[in-house]
Amino acid sequence: MDPAIVVTGPEPLLVRRAAADAVDRLSRQFPERGVRVVDCSRRSDTGSSVAEDLAQANAPSLFGEPPVLRVDALDMADDASQTVLKDILADPDGTAIVIAHNGGARGRGVINAATKGGAEVIKVARPNDRDIRRMVRDEAKAAGGVVSDPAQQWLIDALGTDSLEFLLGAVRQAVVDTPDGRVDEDAVAAMFPQQAKVSSFAVVDHVWAGRTTEALRLLRGMEQRERGVGVAVVAALAHGVRMMALTGMRGSSPPPDMSIAPWQADRARNNARRWGATGASIAAVAALLPDLDADMKGGLDGGVALDDEQKMAILEAVISRLAAHASQ
Repeated sequence: MDPAIVVTGPEPLLVRRAAADAVDRLSRQFPERGVRVVDCSRRSDTGSSVAEDLAQANAPSLFGEPPVLRVDALDMADDASQTVLKDILADPDGTAIVIAHNGGARGRGVINAATKGGAEVIKVARPNDRDIRRMVRDEAKAAGGVVSDPAQQWLIDALGTDSLEFLLGAVRQAVVDTPDGRVDEDAVAAMFPQQAKVSSFAVVDHVWAGRTTEALRLLRGMEQRERGVGVAVVAALAHGVRMMALTGMRGSSPPPDMSIAPWQADRARNNARRWGATGASIAAVAALLPDLDADMKGGLDGGVALDDEQKMAILEAVISRLAAHASQ
């Protein structure tokens, strides 16, 4: 029987890429064969069922050569399609096949049948934070540009990592939209001004630098676009204080088991220097943040919740006080 390869994992983009690599490998092994692709998540353009498309795709060419068959989204396959796939896998004269599965229970019977038949199983793990940052850099390079370390983090904070396809697509677009292809923090902020999480870090950067007017202007602009941004700003303040405590103070260094990039340590040291951070001032802010976070998330006091204007008034007062500390 020709080779059978199953690629499975929780991240569709990485599963598709691994499946494409597997198909390339089989194409080099069988250069005379054409590649046919069937996506179980899509309706057929011809009006036929996916099961019929699979059976047709598995048929030999006019010259009698079997194809290299790629089957995407097994986790979306109906029962009839899974039956056809099991028949293909059980056929001793079956074709070379790559099956991609994005997780879940549906399609497990096909995977079990493939495994029992000796198929190669490639498990694509969910990438960790360091892997994702590397992928962002590689994607920018492949698009002909480069993305700075802080801009990488801004993109990740803005878009999240639930969909790597969305994140990496934004990286490619950022490279295209930046005149010289060099994506920095300003370029990301211009692309995603509506993202509270990204803008919150910009607000806090102004705070540590003592730029009260700029911090408040940006905060008020965020609040006009989206309600509830105070939670993100408090989280950014907490992150900044934590990083200053770990790496920003003179003589401090992060624990060896923490993955803190050099640029993050440099930024924390720069923020600590500009803000005039001391152990006492960092401790004072750290003690303030839990109550401030509670205020932004509801601020229940005697059964009466704070409204949006009250939350913003509290947050603006804190930001003004903290920024003033830097200008002293």
